[in-house]
Amino acid sequence: MPFDKSLYRAYDIRGIYPSVINEEFAYLCAQAFVRVMGAKRVAVGRDVRTSGASMQQAAIQGLVDLGVEVLDLGVISTEMLYFASGILDIDGGFALTASHNPREWNGFKFVGKKGQPLVREGKLGEIYADIEASVPQKVATPGTVTATPLLENYAEYLQRYVPAKLPQLKIVGNVNFGANGKFVDATIVSHPIEMVRLNWNEDGNFPKGTPDPLLPSNRKEVSERIISEKAHFGVAWDADADRCFFYDEKGRSFSGYYINAVLIEHFLKIEPGAAVVIEPRQIWATEAAAEEGKGTAVTSRTGHGFIKATMRQVNAIFGGENSGHFYYRDFWYCDNGIITFLTVLGIFAEHIRQGRTVSELLDTYKKNYPASEEMNFITDDAKGIITALQARHPDAQLSQVDGVSLAESDWRCNLRMSQNEPVLRLNVEARTPAGLEEHEADLLAFVLGSGATLRDDH
Repeated sequence: MPFDKSLYRAYDIRGIYPSVINEEFAYLCAQAFVRVMGAKRVAVGRDVRTSGASMQQAAIQGLVDLGVEVLDLGVISTEMLYFASGILDIDGGFALTASHNPREWNGFKFVGKKGQPLVREGKLGEIYADIEASVPQKVATPGTVTATPLLENYAEYLQRYVPAKLPQLKIVGNVNFGANGKFVDATIVSHPIEMVRLNWNEDGNFPKGTPDPLLPSNRKEVSERIISEKAHFGVAWDADADRCFFYDEKGRSFSGYYINAVLIEHFLKIEPGAAVVIEPRQIWATEAAAEEGKGTAVTSRTGHGFIKATMRQVNAIFGGENSGHFYYRDFWYCDNGIITFLTVLGIFAEHIRQGRTVSELLDTYKKNYPASEEMNFITDDAKGIITALQARHPDAQLSQVDGVSLAESDWRCNLRMSQNEPVLRLNVEARTPAGLEEHEADLLAFVLGSGATLRDDH
C-alpha cells in the first residue's frame, strides 16, 4: 500500500510518528525485508524513543507471521545492530531508530549479513518497492522470538580497543539521552578515567531538544562543562550513538574532517600503505594524512551505505565522514562511535602523557587546513545551482563523485544535494584563514543570489 514517499531515503527510513510512520508501516516493512533478503533469522532492536516499543513489536509480529526466527536485541545503539550481524548467525536485521532526529520521529536502519550495507540503488530500493506493493501475509507455522541481550558480549568485545597504560584523565561526555551510556561505562569501568556524565539517562523524550551534537545549540553545554571541570577533552554522541564528536580542553568542538585526518594518520602507522576511504566535502587534510602514511585515499560518495561499499571494494582499514561517522575494517567495515572514542582516547592520551594538550594536536590540522562548517540551503533548484556554479568556474579542477567539487590552487569547494530533502550542502576549504573567509563569503553570496535560502541549523 502507498505511504508518504519522504520515508524512503538513500540508506534508511525516517518519518514523523504516527502521521507518516506507524505500526502498520513497521509490520509491512519487516515483511518486505524478509522477502527481499530471503531472511529466515533476523535481529531486531530499537533506540530509546517513546514510540520504539510499539513499533518494534509490530515489526516483530510481521516477522513472526512469516515464520521468521527473531532475535530481540532490546534497546540498543545502532552499532550494536552491526555487532549483532557480525557475531550472530543471522541473515540481517534492523533497528527502529531515527538517529539524531527530533523525538517525534522514528525509522529503520538496516544491515545484511556481516555488516553488509543496504542502499536505495540495491536491496533497500527493492524493500521500498515491496512495502508499497505488499499486503500483510501470514504463514501456517509462526516464527519464534528469543530475547538476545548483548551488553556483556559487546562490552567484552570493546575491551580490545581500550588503550593500554592510560594516564589519569578527566573527560566530559554527552550521550544525548541515548542508549550508549551503559556501554561506555562498561568499557571504561576499570580504567583511570573520570567521566563527567551529561544527559546519561535514557530518555526518548529528549528533554533538551533534538539529540544532534552537530547543532551549535547542543555544543554549549559540553563546552561550558569542559572549562568548569578543567577536563582534558570532551566527547559527544548522537542519540543512536553511531556518530562521535570531540572537543579540546578549551571547550572548542572540532569537525569530523580533522578527526578523520587524525585517525588516518593513526591507522597508517599501524598498516603503512593501506587504503583509506574519504568523502568529497573537504579533502586536503585527509589526503595529506594518507600521503604522509604512504596510503591510498579513495574518495566515496557521502553516506554510510556508500562509504561501507567502497571500503569493502578496496579493503580499506578506515573510512570517515565529516558528519562524525567513522568506519573500521575490523568492525565489518561499519561505523562505530565507541570504537572511535576509544581510538581517539589513545591518541589524545599519548599527547597528554607527553605534556601536550589536545588543542595543540588539533590546532595543527585546523591551522594547516582551514575549512568551513557545512552550510545548508533550502531550494527547489539544486541541480540548476550546481550547474551554474560549475559554469562560473570553468578553469577549476572538477570532480563529480558527489555533487560537484571545484578546486583551484588556493581554495576548494563541494556543493551537493541532500539524499533526503530539498537541501543543498556547501563546504569550503582554503590554504589560509583569510582565503577561507574570502571564498566562503563569495560562494555564500552566489548560492543566496541564485534563489536559495540559508537554513538555520541552530
